[in-house]
Parts: sequence; structure tokens; C-alpha cells
Amino acid sequence: MVLAIGVVAVLIVVFMAMFIPARRTVQAALTIREADRIVHALTAELGELRNSERAAPNARKSSSTRYISAFDKAFYWMEFTSKPATTILVYNYRADLTKGARKDGTPQPWLEEGGSIPGRNTAVVTGVCLANNKDRWEDFKALVGPVFAVRMTQLVVERMDSNAYGYKLAPKYGTIYNPYNRGKVITEPSLYVYTPEKGGGLNLPWGAEVLYQAEFFQLLNTDPERLQNVTWENLKTPVFTRNLAFRR
Repeated sequence: MVLAIGVVAVLIVVFMAMFIPARRTVQAALTIREADRIVHALTAELGELRNSERAAPNARKSSSTRYISAFDKAFYWMEFTSKPATTILVYNYRADLTKGARKDGTPQPWLEEGGSIPGRNTAVVTGVCLANNKDRWEDFKALVGPVFAVRMTQLVVERMDSNAYGYKLAPKYGTIYNPYNRGKVITEPSLYVYTPEKGGGLNLPWGAEVLYQAEFFQLLNTDPERLQNVTWENLKTPVFTRNLAFRR
């Protein structure tokens, strides 16, 4: 009897030693996969011009509301990440498949108390929007999982020696600079173009892309209206970061 109990105890210890690390590995893999999904949703949105999308007031427009190009959209959206009240939000929500899409082409949220049949009348989709876009606030009544706020900081050139260079974070997030001159802020996409540097620069062409670090902060309060008086310092530490780019 004592021997049997001892054998069972050993088996339990062996099982726990094998199962717990394996479970942690699966959880880590799921976390990486989720992070990849969030990043893909962000980059896809920055590369898409939506119907009836409201362009920044000072942006060049192809219509009364539409940006000239996806690069222009990404440029201004990066500037909007200077504060949580206007930043980019990424989230999952339950979409209503029985209703048509909104003017911007995104699915409407499922707002019924019950009756959701996944795949038939509802589906979980990923949403990406600006925090102050009130047309999308209804999505947050149908959330599935966490909401992430995105802060974007440009990666600018840093001279390593006379023949080499690397990249470092720009002085301020939500601001776009000449990548070879961190003192020169660029406020319009049309001005983000190469001009030969006069001394001190590496004289390399630039202007085709903006390199940046994206930080993803998980929101404890998922009501976007509550972000109006929040600072990035209030949101503490990002859950994860990625180095990315958007291009012309």
C-alpha cells in the first residue's frame, strides 16, 4: 500500500513537471499569435483608404473627407498617437452579420442581449479606429477580449561612425522628423521628401518610408470616451512593442 502511494506520488510529480512547462509554452505561443494578429490589423488599416473616412482637417484630400493616399493617412494617424484621446485602438468585437456594413465598410456590432449564433448571424472581427471616432464607439459595447491603444515613435538615423549608421527612437512620440535631422519636424506628408543634406548628414535618399516603433498598451477601462483625460504616463508600460514601417 505504501509502495503504491509512493508510485502514484512520483507519477504526479513527473506529470506536473512535464505538463506545467508545456502549458506555459502553449500560452506563450498563443500570446505571440495574438500579438501578430494585432500588429497585422494595425498595418493593414494604415494601408487602406476607407469610404467616407474622415481625413485630418489640414490634410490634402481627394474628396471632402478622403485622404490622397494611404501614406498620407498613416502619416496623420501616427501624429494622432501623440495622446490617448486621439490615438489608434485595436480590438475584437462581435459583428452583426444580419446588417449591412457601415459607410466605411466595417461591420456593425451585434448589440442584442442574446441570440448570437457564431458563423450564422454573428462573427468576431478585429476593429481598428481612432479613439475619438464616435462612429465606432458602438463597437465597444460588443467587445470580445482586450482593447489596445497604440503609441508610435519614429525611428531616426543615428551615426555610428564615418561609414556606418543605425537607428534610434526620435525625441518625441507621435511626431515625424527628417530621419537624418532630428531637429527638423515635418508636419505634412508632402514635405517628407529627400533633399541633399548640407554637411553632417549621410547624403542618403529618404522619404519613401517612415520607420517607427509601435507600443501596444492594454486598456483597463475599455470605454473610449474615458481616454479624453488620460495621458500615456497613466497607461504605464506597454504589453509589447514592434518595429514597423509604412511606405508610399
